[in-house]
Amino acid sequence: MRRIALLGLIVALAACSNDATSPNGSVSGTYSLRTINGSTLPYDFGSGAVLTSDQLTLRSDGSYVDQATFSNGATQTEQGNWSINNNLITFDDLTEQTQYTGSISGSVLTETFSINGNLSTLTEVYQRD
Repeated sequence: MRRIALLGLIVALAACSNDATSPNGSVSGTYSLRTINGSTLPYDFGSGAVLTSDQLTLRSDGSYVDQATFSNGATQTEQGNWSINNNLITFDDLTEQTQYTGSISGSVLTETFSINGNLSTLTEVYQRD
């Protein structure tokens, strides 16, 4: 009887750990940037910076790291925390001290954020590896 009760408790706790308001294993993983504003990589920002790859890793502890690589060999790393509520994902960028949001559907993560003093927006679409 104790084994059945213990098994029931384990199943109940496992179900609680997938609360939609906290990071969970279903979205954790590494995502590769596929498009920016509908264009595939490499992406030329028009300022001499050409993005060749971008890997976003969502860790199960609610932290993330985003590693971008440019055609001149330079890299840029962003780190922060993420949280999810339903399909809305929020990023707290600790590198730039900003916050932005996106959506997630299956293995596709989409981020949209303002740039150039909110004069234009970028939409980035990632695919989980």
